[in-house]
Amino acid sequence: MFADPITIIAIVICLFIVLLVIGAPIFAALGVASFLGMYMQGGMSALLATPSILHRGLASYSLIAIPLFILMGEVVARTDIGSRIYTLFNVWLNRLPGNLAAASIGSCALFGAMSGVSVAGAATIGRFAIPEMLKRGYDPALAGGSVAAAGALALLIPPSIGFILYGEIADLSIGKLFIAALIPALLVIVLMMIYVCGLTFLKPHLAPTASASYGWAEKLDALLRVWPALVLMVAVIGTIYLGMATPTEAAGIGAVAALGISAAQRQLSWATLKDILRSSALTSSMILLILVSALLFGYLITRLMIPQMLAEWIGSQGFSTWVLFLFILGFLLVIGMCLDIVSVILITTPILLPIVIQMGFDPIWFGVILVIACEMAVITPPVGLNLYVIKGVVPELTLKSIMWGAQPFVLVEILAIIILTIFPALVTWLPSIAMSR
Repeated sequence: MFADPITIIAIVICLFIVLLVIGAPIFAALGVASFLGMYMQGGMSALLATPSILHRGLASYSLIAIPLFILMGEVVARTDIGSRIYTLFNVWLNRLPGNLAAASIGSCALFGAMSGVSVAGAATIGRFAIPEMLKRGYDPALAGGSVAAAGALALLIPPSIGFILYGEIADLSIGKLFIAALIPALLVIVLMMIYVCGLTFLKPHLAPTASASYGWAEKLDALLRVWPALVLMVAVIGTIYLGMATPTEAAGIGAVAALGISAAQRQLSWATLKDILRSSALTSSMILLILVSALLFGYLITRLMIPQMLAEWIGSQGFSTWVLFLFILGFLLVIGMCLDIVSVILITTPILLPIVIQMGFDPIWFGVILVIACEMAVITPPVGLNLYVIKGVVPELTLKSIMWGAQPFVLVEILAIIILTIFPALVTWLPSIAMSR
C-alpha cells in the first residue's frame, strides 16, 4: 500500500482517465478508480466500509425527488405543452428582432421549470422551433445555437436535478438552492434575449422580420392555452416558496399533477405510460449509479485529506481570492468539456467546496455559480451534450454550425457570473426572505 496521499490520488485520476478513454461508463471508471484508491489507502478494511458509506449517502429522503422530477419531465415531454409554450412566446414576442429565437429561449426556460433536465427542453422545443426558424430564413447557426444554449437553462431553473445533487453532497437545503436560483435564472434568460435581439437588430439578415401580427385576443388565447405549464410551476415552485411542501413532496405533487393533466387531455395511453416509466427508471438509475461512485470518490479524498492539503497549499502561495476564484471557474469549464454535468457536480463539489468556504464565499452562492458553469459545459465541445441533441432532432443542421451558434452564449453565461459575483445578494437575498417566514 502507498502511504503518500498525492501518489494515491495521482494513480486514481490517471486510472479514471484511462478507463474513460477506452470507453468505460463514467460511473464504472470512477468507481473502479475509487476502489483502487481506497485499497491503496487502507487495505481491505477500507473496502469493507463501502456498504456503510453508500448507506449514509443514499438513504436520504431528498434523493427521492430525483426520480419524481424526472418522471414529471418525461410526462411533460410527451405532451403538447412544449408547442403551446412556443406559440405563447412567439405571439407575445412577435415585435422583437429575432423574435423566433427569443421565443425559443423563453420556451426552453418555461419548459425547464417543469422538467429540470436540459436535454429534454432542447429536444422538445428544438423539434418544432428550429424548423420554423429555418423556414423563415433564420441563420442556421443562430437557430441551432440559441435552442442548444437555452435548453441548458433547465439546469439553473428549479426543479433542477443539479441542485438536488449539489445540495445532497454539500449538505445544504435544496429548497434554499431552488429559491436562490430564481433571480440568477431570470438574469441569464434576460441576457440571452438581449444578445439575440441585439445581434439580429445589428445584423437583420440573420433573422428576417416577422410578417404576421397578433392582436390581444390571440395573445390572451395563447396565454390561456398554457395553463398546464402554469399549474405545474405553481405545484412545484409555489409550494416550496410558500413553505407548504419540501422539494421532495413538491416533486411528488408535480409528478402526479403532470400525469393527471396528460390523462385529462387524453395524451396518456398505457403504451405511453410504459415508455415514460421505463425512460424515467433508466435515467434515474444512471444518475444514482454516478452518485454511488462519487460517494466513494468523496470518501477517498476525505480520508486522504486532499481538500485540506489543497487549501493549505493555496494559502501558502499567497494567491488573491479572486485569482483563485477565476482558476476554479476555469477548472470547472475545462472539466465540463469532458464530463457530463452530473459527474462534474458530484466529482468537483467534495474537492472545491471546502476551499470555496475557506475563501469566504457562501456555499449556496457557489452552488448557483457551479450550475451556471455546468450550463456552459453542455454547449461546449467535445462533450457538449445539447449540441448533439440538437443535431439529432434537426439532422439538416451541421454540427459545426450548431457549435458556432452556441459559443457566444458561453460569453453570456460568463457575464452572468460576473454580475452575480459583483452583486452576490442577487443569489442570497431571496432565500433569506423566503426561509424567514
